Amino acid sequence: MSAGLQVLKALATGCTITMFLSSVPAIRHIDKAHDTDDVALFPLVGLWLNCHMAMLYGVVTANYFPFFSTFALGTLLSMVCLGVYFRWTTARSYATKAIGAAFVAVAMCSVYTILGLTGITGQPADKVANVVGYIVTLASLLPYVGPFETIKTVVKTRSGASIPVGMCLAGATANGIWTVYGLIIDDMFVYINGGACMAVGLVQVALYVIFWPVQKSVPSLSEASSLSDNFVLPVKMTAPKSLDTANVGPMISPTCSDKLDDTSPTFVQICSP
Repeated sequence: MSAGLQVLKALATGCTITMFLSSVPAIRHIDKAHDTDDVALFPLVGLWLNCHMAMLYGVVTANYFPFFSTFALGTLLSMVCLGVYFRWTTARSYATKAIGAAFVAVAMCSVYTILGLTGITGQPADKVANVVGYIVTLASLLPYVGPFETIKTVVKTRSGASIPVGMCLAGATANGIWTVYGLIIDDMFVYINGGACMAVGLVQVALYVIFWPVQKSVPSLSEASSLSDNFVLPVKMTAPKSLDTANVGPMISPTCSDKLDDTSPTFVQICSP
């Protein structure tokens, strides 16, 4: 085996692990904030399916490095991310259905792979590898198609904040290397999957750039003061009428026998015992 192919394997493994780790900051934020915020569940579920199916394909084709080892690590990381997300999500019903459906798919594919390798299905190993390869083709697109789950929100809000651009960019780079690797080893499933995933990942990055999310800044004190000045309501003041002192008689203190004006709000006569 040439040294160039070994370097290509190492690059594919490193870029793929970087793609796996790109979702860790968002998961850490979820764990600290105790809230999933705008992080979508579908890309995490798709990442788990993709990694597990690719791991099975590595077993069927005896490609233990880089395929099996790389995607086995991705399977573990994606399961941890899903566990943290499920713990703090408020949409438990939706999360349970999505993760449950993914678990059924993982279980069925795992059982088929085991039965196929042990000869119970009566299929030769290359036929089993083809079936698993087609399944990998579908599963490998899920992490990158997942951001389209919120595409309506992205277009409506004119913000790409819900797109996991880090995972998409790292995935596009990794899948570009996997495409070259698949062409060298002449594995149709590897280079077709790699090329398709690279294209979808680049589309997601383009959408993120078009709808670049802008953080809302808090106005400063001077800006807040100028804003408040714009909303001051005008008040019209009238000067009180001057009293005609010529018609005012001398002030005489009232006594308890005097009848007071009940309508006066300013003076109440109180008689001492």
